[in-house]
Amino acid sequence: MNGLRPSELLETLRAAHGSAERGAAVLATFVSLDGSVYARAGAMAVFTPGSSGSGAIGFQETAEPLRGFLDETARCGTPRLCRMTLADDDPLLGFGLGAPGVVELLLEPLTDELRAGLRPIGAAVSEGRPVVCALSLEGERAGERRLLDLSDPQARECYEQGSPELLEQAARGRVERTLLCPIRPAGRVLVFGSGPVTEALARQARGLGLAVFAADPRPGRLRRGFPSGASLIEGGWEQARAALRPDEDTAVVIAMRSYALDLETLQGALQSPSHYVAVVGPAARCERMRRELETLGVRPRPGTLFAPAGLDIGAETPEETAVAVIAEILAWRAGRRGGRASARARSAAAPGPERAGVPGLILAAGRGRRFASGHKLSAPLGGVPVLRHAVENALRSRLDPVIVVLGCEADAALRALRGLDDPRLRVVFNPRWEGGKASSIECGLREAPAGAAGVVSLLGDMPRVPPWLIDRVISEFELSRRLVFPVYPGPEGSAKGYPTAFPRSLFGEIRSLTGDDTVMDAVRKHWAQAVKIPLEDASTQADVDTPEDLELLLGDAQAPGD
Repeated sequence: MNGLRPSELLETLRAAHGSAERGAAVLATFVSLDGSVYARAGAMAVFTPGSSGSGAIGFQETAEPLRGFLDETARCGTPRLCRMTLADDDPLLGFGLGAPGVVELLLEPLTDELRAGLRPIGAAVSEGRPVVCALSLEGERAGERRLLDLSDPQARECYEQGSPELLEQAARGRVERTLLCPIRPAGRVLVFGSGPVTEALARQARGLGLAVFAADPRPGRLRRGFPSGASLIEGGWEQARAALRPDEDTAVVIAMRSYALDLETLQGALQSPSHYVAVVGPAARCERMRRELETLGVRPRPGTLFAPAGLDIGAETPEETAVAVIAEILAWRAGRRGGRASARARSAAAPGPERAGVPGLILAAGRGRRFASGHKLSAPLGGVPVLRHAVENALRSRLDPVIVVLGCEADAALRALRGLDDPRLRVVFNPRWEGGKASSIECGLREAPAGAAGVVSLLGDMPRVPPWLIDRVISEFELSRRLVFPVYPGPEGSAKGYPTAFPRSLFGEIRSLTGDDTVMDAVRKHWAQAVKIPLEDASTQADVDTPEDLELLLGDAQAPGD
């Protein structure tokens, strides 16, 4: 994640507050390298006399000319933008810049006014609010910070892309530069219980910048052991829900060591919007809970229940268990499975069943006006509904999760999918399906994991898109992080096919479009930069728009998905 990382930001703010007792101090904000926003743009450090910096930048040494710039800024008492030329492998920056170029740093004297201006940023992180910080870099407004919420279109686009952005605009006869930096909170953790595990979990979560809430319905249990800043709720699920209003970004961890209380809390949590609900305890105990919940008619949405909680690291002590659970939460937020990084590196050259996928969106909400013989997605193709072919092919690929967006005749579509039992499958309903593909894509994007690098789009009326082609698109996307799609010979040259991989950087652009042309509008704009996979023929791209299309597919001897 680029920009202001929650734990680093909180560390910098603590350093800024503590510097008031140590004389003149300067806040340094890393802006750019060679005029382009670098991956660590927005990172900050606090310099006091004789220090090498405390915060996210991590200077290994405070070398000239930086020391001269710092001293001059402290002496003059006004912000300044300084530029320094680095040689190859310059050790100045502790995060291993390893490249020559011009580094820009905004230096600001740490005054009481500046400390007060930084507090709203810390509050946004602690409260779990997603915002974008707009920092003016030059002129009379240098050092001015404004927090933009995501109702601002420019801020929303910056936040969704997950990278800082330099804006330049002409004003009053000069060019004004502003750094937009997304402040992505680490999220919220709601823990139930008051034993050593939940206390250790709360301490580690707070250290990472997560907002922590601890609840226990047993009176007097939440008296000690929890870190400062954790919100304590004496009550069960209903009291915690009323106080916190858990959303999809809230991780819920249940560890009260009481089967009845855990089961009751789990039942409520699984019916909340949370996408991460975990139970700490033995596998047999968790499986018993699953069976009891099923008899109560409570079935977790695919991919939301983590029981037993935590990655398998052989944890035995409370501290180790807390590490395992926190690691799983971080993996969930990043859209990862939490496997070994070394194993992912070894398997990067060739796809395989153990490699993590990216989310898939299957659009199946349209009316299908040209298909005059009922619901086209339920029409049988080789005895199997058209939509089921498309979904089964997606589930045979590395897509994870597979999100199916339904709308018109959703009941018929659900019947077509009946019996599919795969934890990656998620089915959502688009109440605005008459607005075209744009609204369905928007609905599907809301279901994608928060940390997903992109999504792969498919159509529910294309039953012959094979798993190998989906995996090929995924592999190309993982390597390039660019728009990816197949192309095949068409009457007017190369035609675009499916599936289509969209990087997160295009999410904001897609959401701004309307109607049925969303995908193609984005593709046309970025055609030259896209990765295109050539296909010798269009046999995998057949879709079902009319009964005649279905007849042609029925007459094709090739089995779907081959």
